[in-house]
Amino acid sequence: MATPATARLRLLFRFALEGILGQRGRSGLTMLGMAVGTASVVAVVSIGLFGRDYIIRLIEGVGSNLVFAYGNENGVNREEITFADVDAIEQRVLGVSAIAPVLNTTAMLAIGGQQRGITVLGSTPAYATVRNLVLVSGRFLTAQEHAAADKVAVISVDLAQRLFGGDPPESGAIRIFGLRFRVIGVFREGVDSAAAVEKSEAAGLTTVIPFSTFKNVSGERWVDVVYLQAANPESVPGVVAAIQEVLGSRHRSPDSFKVESLQSYLVLAQRVSKAITIGLIAIAGIALLVGGIGIMNIMLVTVTERTRELAIRLALGAGRQAILAQFLLEAAILSVAGAVLGLVLGAGVPLYVGMLYRVEVPVSAVSVVIAFVVSVAVGIFFGLYPARKAANMNIIDALAYE
Repeated sequence: MATPATARLRLLFRFALEGILGQRGRSGLTMLGMAVGTASVVAVVSIGLFGRDYIIRLIEGVGSNLVFAYGNENGVNREEITFADVDAIEQRVLGVSAIAPVLNTTAMLAIGGQQRGITVLGSTPAYATVRNLVLVSGRFLTAQEHAAADKVAVISVDLAQRLFGGDPPESGAIRIFGLRFRVIGVFREGVDSAAAVEKSEAAGLTTVIPFSTFKNVSGERWVDVVYLQAANPESVPGVVAAIQEVLGSRHRSPDSFKVESLQSYLVLAQRVSKAITIGLIAIAGIALLVGGIGIMNIMLVTVTERTRELAIRLALGAGRQAILAQFLLEAAILSVAGAVLGLVLGAGVPLYVGMLYRVEVPVSAVSVVIAFVVSVAVGIFFGLYPARKAANMNIIDALAYE
């Protein structure tokens, strides 16, 4: 058997639903306003998380524990990293799992009957590891080929497509430095450098040959950049400091070189993503605010239209608290219904887009809960004034209202 309190609550719900259903079009538009605001909050957070995760995946794809050293172009007394410097780094810097010095130049190659400039890199077998290269076919350089200064080359997918229309044949070769290099493999980058932090030297029309071979045929006396892979992300700061110390002790000016890692880019990306997300949430909050104002306006109109009805109920003994509770309940129902619709849209659209384009678009459970709670709170807050106006109206004036 229902208690008096339960019966009163059911009656309040009935009156509230009758009031809402009595103005279906108006109530629907009000709920839609709240739904847009709620969906905006969830969608904005999802976009922010997706952007942050995308940037982080790009950086981690290149190598979150990647360290690189090169000559500082803005240094007062610029010096170059020598072969002896590379040996010193390899011997004295601890916490390094791989090191790959790189020599870099441009050479002309006949492609499709025309001379085209290609990037020629000289490096060690460790280059594939530290730069996260993916072998499409064949193999990468070996330690034996590096030690013997063999004339072998690994080419990029783009260059293989231009030269051979795909995978090179077993007898495939290219001619650089006036010498014939046998093509032993095809590679691509682990991430798209066009979307990465900066354009990679391995992008585009590129070939990699043994470091020793490049050094012998080019006569270079220093390296362009030295890549190192720290044993783990935690050891990156120590590796950076150790390289700076080694290079500083071997040269006149400490600012002659730059030693960097991608961790600084990772931190920056996270900060930028966080700032953008906060800004977008603020904009989405305005949409919620507009939805709340919509609820208040609609309910003020409803109170005005139902003035005589409310006056009669008050005259017949209806409590002012009951009138207040009824209108607050109407505001709550409108805001809850709008919030639920908004959550369906805000979470459903990113998930649908993710399924459509086969990407993972994260939907934060925290953002869903916060969006729902804030939406309901905004609706009730803006519904409080019309509810109080309805409950506190003067019965005599209300009965005389036309």
